Amino acid sequence: MSINLVSQIFAGGEILILDGAMGTMLADKGWRPPLLPEEMNVTAPDVVMCIHREYLNSGANIIETNSFGSNPIKLAYRGLEGKTHQINEQAARIARRVADRYGAFVAGSMGPLGELIKPLGKLTFEEAYEAYKEQALGLKNGGVDFFLIETQMDIKEAKAAVLAVKDIAPEIPFVVSFTFERNGRTITGSSPEIVAHWARLVGASAVGVNCSFGPDLAEGIVKGLYCNGGIPIFAYLNAGSPGGKNFNPEEFAKETLKLAKAGACIVGGCCGTTPEHIAYLKEITSGLKPLWPIEIKKAALASRSRLVLAGYDEPIVVVGERINVSRKSPMRDEVAQYKWDALSEEARRQSNSGASVIDINVSLPNIDRKKAMREAIEVVENACTLPISIDADEPEVLEEGLIHVSGIPLINSVTAERQKLARGMKLAKRYGACLVVLTIDEEGIATTPEERIRVAERVGLTADELNFPRNRIFVDPLTMSIAADARAGIVTLEVLRALKKLELFTIMGVSNVSHGLPERSLLNKTFLVMAAGAGLDAVIADPLDEGFYPLMKTCNLLTGRDERASCFITWANSLKVKEKKAISKTEERILGPIEQMQKLIVQGDKGSVLDKAQRFLADGVDPLSLINDVVLPALEEVGKLYECGEYFLPQLISSAEAAQSVCNLVERMVLSEGGTLKDRGCIIMATVAGDIHDIGKNIVSMVLKSHGYRVIDLGKDVPLERILEEAKKGEAQIVGLSALMTTTMREMERVIKKIKEENLPVKVIIGGAAVSQSYADDIGADGYAQDALGAVRLVEKLLDR
Repeated sequence: MSINLVSQIFAGGEILILDGAMGTMLADKGWRPPLLPEEMNVTAPDVVMCIHREYLNSGANIIETNSFGSNPIKLAYRGLEGKTHQINEQAARIARRVADRYGAFVAGSMGPLGELIKPLGKLTFEEAYEAYKEQALGLKNGGVDFFLIETQMDIKEAKAAVLAVKDIAPEIPFVVSFTFERNGRTITGSSPEIVAHWARLVGASAVGVNCSFGPDLAEGIVKGLYCNGGIPIFAYLNAGSPGGKNFNPEEFAKETLKLAKAGACIVGGCCGTTPEHIAYLKEITSGLKPLWPIEIKKAALASRSRLVLAGYDEPIVVVGERINVSRKSPMRDEVAQYKWDALSEEARRQSNSGASVIDINVSLPNIDRKKAMREAIEVVENACTLPISIDADEPEVLEEGLIHVSGIPLINSVTAERQKLARGMKLAKRYGACLVVLTIDEEGIATTPEERIRVAERVGLTADELNFPRNRIFVDPLTMSIAADARAGIVTLEVLRALKKLELFTIMGVSNVSHGLPERSLLNKTFLVMAAGAGLDAVIADPLDEGFYPLMKTCNLLTGRDERASCFITWANSLKVKEKKAISKTEERILGPIEQMQKLIVQGDKGSVLDKAQRFLADGVDPLSLINDVVLPALEEVGKLYECGEYFLPQLISSAEAAQSVCNLVERMVLSEGGTLKDRGCIIMATVAGDIHDIGKNIVSMVLKSHGYRVIDLGKDVPLERILEEAKKGEAQIVGLSALMTTTMREMERVIKKIKEENLPVKVIIGGAAVSQSYADDIGADGYAQDALGAVRLVEKLLDR
């Protein structure tokens, strides 16, 4: 039965309590790896039911199904993928049976798949979608009240889960909760502000933070979610982990109370929490009124790691128009062959020249346009961190882009014709996008301002009728050539002024106004200044046009879109120092080949750096100089960018892959000539027994390889005996152990103890979401790394590099 989750959340006027940890509770009652916790739904349903009952008796209003990892990808590890539906349905039925006696809600838990989606991992988006779809069907049939898509690390994987539950059960609400790093972002770089806007736009009933760390470190994240979500906030953090900071029930409740006061109206516990924690939490929040969500008025566009707001006092959004194959160019010729170097460079140059969003139009005839759109999006997301505008006339090409883009895209564009407008709004709602609407209806392009304004008014009414928020619409008043109609510019400006009263944001391209006239750049920029004064919110333009960047800074200042002139002053001061620029064709003639290749690795441009490296070696240069003079210095720069927060996991992976391609080339050449490569060191990597998560291990392995280390990857759920067997061969100097689950972290201690007992000549380093330096110290590890670059630094230190 469908419920209005938001109204139910606030119906009682009190903070709602979510239950606590399931895995640790199951472990206390007899569960042991290699069995998966979710298998207990079938093998020991009474135990699972007992845990639900304990949490409900402690005051929980919502219990989660024991289905966190019961997707077919994880279940396949135990050969149970064929029982996905059964295990999930049983999990929901167990919870439903208990919850009905207490009048509680049942949340269908759907955790991460354990693998990253391409290009960050090997999993395709379609595979992720199908996995979640199968899990959702079982939970639906078991009777959940809402889906809780939780512990998400990547906004793209979260989208796969959202689309799956929308398709399987459109009548059932869903909530999306993310896990954040200590820097306040997800592992792939998304901030609380980004995921909050995204969750609202994609149709979630609530957004949240869970797992991650203790409640003492989550107040800033909750505030970021609350101020940008416009929907209720969930917050359920950890009570601690082996060797880390542990909160007793009273401490946990006091810290979580701060999260409720910061905006969370549903609070509970994650790893390490017990019914006692929930009981204290229930008591301390009793009588506390939940904060109602803030109304979000501005439009939002986002990539994984960059948020762009539009409207009101926000700077005018610049949509870079240069990736457009309708014009003849070298890029167009490359796109026809599915080559992307020129397109990648265009994205990079526009990003460095002040664009806020990158528009992509790759709709050439006689090519697979869906493939082209899919690949172009991947290239642009690799080249820069800006949000994307998807420009396609064919619905299937547009949807292909919406499926594969990360974040909140802009659909560019649809007309105001009723059928096309409704279809555009439906797509935007499904994929969490904003929409450009042209003031063209069934009668064509209106010539007078009054007629275009009436078209825009109908757009607003249609949006209201279809329950599509007006702050997700950018109306284009249309810019016509003044060479053909001297009043064309005046008409557009009149429409712009009128649209501000309709609560509709505005966007337009400026280049049409000068069509057929000389001095087009001057005309375009002058018209842009006039449009800014008329209230323009976004412009589609060429950010590389000379003088464009300072013009936009000035427009924003003079139209009240630059509070305290901070952006203008920063820009003006930057004129006194040399500005950083990406590699351009002019710079390529100045930079030497070494510097060029270093920059390409930093940019993650695998194809270009490999091509230059091959030509470099063809000149008879010592292959090893590529490692020492190109790869290692470039990766050092990548490390600095990562550590200061300019780069995130996607950029780190791209740079590592580019570096690895050069290393592989060098290795092939040296070996073909009968030479040998100096071994920088060998590391055994393994996820410990009982743990089937290896995202972190795989990333660390890749980055270590890119730095020239030899990695023996034993995989996941690796028995102690297998690790010892490999260590005894004497090839490796270091063993790296990974664990995600608190219930499997103790296996690390067992491995270290055995290695020391047998006096094996290896050092042991550890890592994982719940692992800490203090835990490493407690169990006698030789080091702890928080992330992949930390692992490289640690290995270099231990090997005295």
